[in-house]
Amino acid sequence: MIGLNHVLTGCAIAIAVKQPLLVAPSALLSHFLLDAIPHFDHTHYRHGSKYFFKIMTADTILSVAATILVMWAIPQYAAVIALGAFFAILPDILWVYYYTHNRPAWWFFRFHSKIQWFERPEGAIVEVSYTFFIALVTIALQ
Repeated sequence: MIGLNHVLTGCAIAIAVKQPLLVAPSALLSHFLLDAIPHFDHTHYRHGSKYFFKIMTADTILSVAATILVMWAIPQYAAVIALGAFFAILPDILWVYYYTHNRPAWWFFRFHSKIQWFERPEGAIVEVSYTFFIALVTIALQ
């Protein structure tokens, strides 16, 4: 899934749960659940491709902006919202380490790759649908 979907899910979990000790593991678990759902991928999206960093930059900007917007909308829960967004995206942040350290063969990276069993262009339908769904859930929870 794109980072935006992960951070919006982390924000929704934070708003619903409100307890940092529950938000962090719940948001982390949500990452793997979302990655197990069929989602978008394309040769342009793969690491090392010509468009990869452009796509990642746009996704990062949207993800940070969405998190800040939710924190601004509910300032009393800003810290727990930031925590939820961070833990929801954390497994993808670890890919930076993977690609910058000669692709270490850790169990975590094998696991994270294997659960993403359906990454194809047609997964964009699921991604876009989920983006609208989780955005509506996040708004409704406010």
